[in-house]
Amino acid sequence: MNRIIINFYERPNSNEPDELIRWFCKVFGLSNDSEPNPISEQILIRFAEAAKNNIGLSSSELDLDTELAKSSVIYHLNRFIEAGLLVKRGRKYHLRASEMQKAIKEIEYDVERELSRMLDTAKDLDRIMSISPKRLKKG
Repeated sequence: MNRIIINFYERPNSNEPDELIRWFCKVFGLSNDSEPNPISEQILIRFAEAAKNNIGLSSSELDLDTELAKSSVIYHLNRFIEAGLLVKRGRKYHLRASEMQKAIKEIEYDVERELSRMLDTAKDLDRIMSISPKRLKKG
C-alpha cells in the first residue's frame, strides 16, 4: 500500500535543478521549509540520474555525501516508496518511471483511479443511506 501525500508549495521561480529537486521533496513531504532534508534531495538526484540510464540502485550503491547507517538509508528509501516516487524490484530501487514527468504522470493516474473508486463507494453509501438510514451503527 502506498500512501501519497502531496503538499502545496509555490513552485520556485528558478529553473535551477537543485531548487526543483528541493521543491519536489517538499511537495511529497520528504522535507519542509523548517527542515530541509539534503539526504532526500541527494536521493532524488541519484535516482533521477539512474533513471536516465535505465538502472536501479541498491541501498549500498547509493552514493550519498554523508555517512549514514544502512538502516537510515533504507528508512529514507522507504519514505520515497511511500511517496510513490520509487519502486523496489528485487534488491534494487528505481525511480517509478524513466523520467520525473512520467513518474508524476503515473502518480496522477493512481490518484485518479483511487478517487474514482472512492466516488463509486460514496455513491453506493448515499444510495444505501437514502434507502435505510437506520443501518448506521451508533457508538
